[in-house]
Amino acid sequence: MRPGYIWAVITKEARDLLANRLLLAAVVFPALVFASIPTAIVAFIELNELDPAQMGQIEQYLSQFPGLEPKRAAQGFIVLNFMAYFLLIPAMVPMAIATQSVIGEKTARSLEPQLATPMEVSELLIGKAISSAIPAILATWAVYVLYGFVNGAITEPVMTRLIFNDVWRVAMLTLVPLICLLSVMLGIIVSSRVNDARTAQQIGGFIVIPVIGVAVAGFFSGQATFSMEQVIIGDLVVALLIGLSLVIGNWVFDRESILTRLG
Repeated sequence: MRPGYIWAVITKEARDLLANRLLLAAVVFPALVFASIPTAIVAFIELNELDPAQMGQIEQYLSQFPGLEPKRAAQGFIVLNFMAYFLLIPAMVPMAIATQSVIGEKTARSLEPQLATPMEVSELLIGKAISSAIPAILATWAVYVLYGFVNGAITEPVMTRLIFNDVWRVAMLTLVPLICLLSVMLGIIVSSRVNDARTAQQIGGFIVIPVIGVAVAGFFSGQATFSMEQVIIGDLVVALLIGLSLVIGNWVFDRESILTRLG
């Protein structure tokens, strides 16, 4: 593995991405939408009193926040429960960048010079994966920080401390980047076999289904957030899938077949 080739791919992809403002907006916008929904609910609760008749229905959830008054406990449950969707952002957003990275270059015929170099396929894949994942990772982190401080400003600083808890800090630093890399790797693999960006995104979108399942299961499980053990297990599973996808990508991303499809 030669870092120089990987860095060359990363810098080229970064220049292409910075020149595409629409694609950059597509990275940030979904993250803001996901974060705005629970924030709006928290603001609504802040401006209104809880209906005593509904307290019995949510008592089991509020009990997860001992020491907090009912209104703060309800808001805490909302902000933490919806944070499962922060795992959807790194699974969905990088797909557009990854598919454009390969199919866009096929159309522009800028992929041929790269494939004609002595660069190994694994180096090309790693460079493209890193350059496609970084914007989504940074967008997720930025919105996460904004989410914590905005909800704390709407309510009380305790809400910020709930959002920036140990489990989610570890998840943001480890699980989010890993999910991004996995999504990108699979997007690149699919893009190498088709010539239409929409088809590639539709096929690649199926990889988001398991993550959606985890997020939805967490939302309806009655638990406000994940445990540290679940995050660590998730890290290990996704890391293994990344290694497997790199092996598959190195086999599937065939220089000659891709160049033939360019014709």
